[in-house]
Amino acid sequence: MDKKQKKKLKRAAKKKKTQTAEQQSEAKLKKQMNMFSRMPNACSVCQRPFPRTREAHMDWRVTVRTAEQEVRLFCLTCQGRATKLMENNNEV
Repeated sequence: MDKKQKKKLKRAAKKKKTQTAEQQSEAKLKKQMNMFSRMPNACSVCQRPFPRTREAHMDWRVTVRTAEQEVRLFCLTCQGRATKLMENNNEV
């Protein structure tokens, strides 16, 4: 096998590897988008209703757990509480 053939095979293998990584990330995104219909209408902690505004979409946090098929929604206040709780647990 000469150098040109080796180089050609190497490029083909690299291209295939890149394509599979892209396909995997695309499949993961599709799974998460399918979970969008499961999003609650209120905060998962305090049950505060989710306002359908641009500001709310920027401030509220959505967590998706595909293995458990679970979607949770957290308001800005509950996010702060969770952060403080995590900091306190890490200090102990």
